[in-house]
Amino acid sequence: MLEPMRWSNTEAARFQALREREARGELSPAERAELDSLLAALDADETNALAPATQRLRADAEAMAKETASLDAKAHELLRIAEEEERLLADARATLERLRQRSAALAEDYLRVMGHELVPSH
Repeated sequence: MLEPMRWSNTEAARFQALREREARGELSPAERAELDSLLAALDADETNALAPATQRLRADAEAMAKETASLDAKAHELLRIAEEEERLLADARATLERLRQRSAALAEDYLRVMGHELVPSH
């Protein structure tokens, strides 16, 4: 949780008065410098207040980037494995088809030699 600025009531009131004068277009150069100084202090205070959250977000982003890289590497490897499995399956289908053709050729040879089909025993 962000802490409010540590201004006194006098500083807060002065800031508000300067902002109102600015809105009406009534700031003198000295008041403009004073308002700019107060705004710079406000920015610095906000930066300091946000620093821990910013660090946590930066660390979270770095952790997510590392996890994303790790998951990307795993996805790449899984894709490679899947592609290799597909090639293996294609090879197995081709081998099975060759074995069926050889078996059919042997069955034809048997039929030619023996005059009847080979009857498998159970």
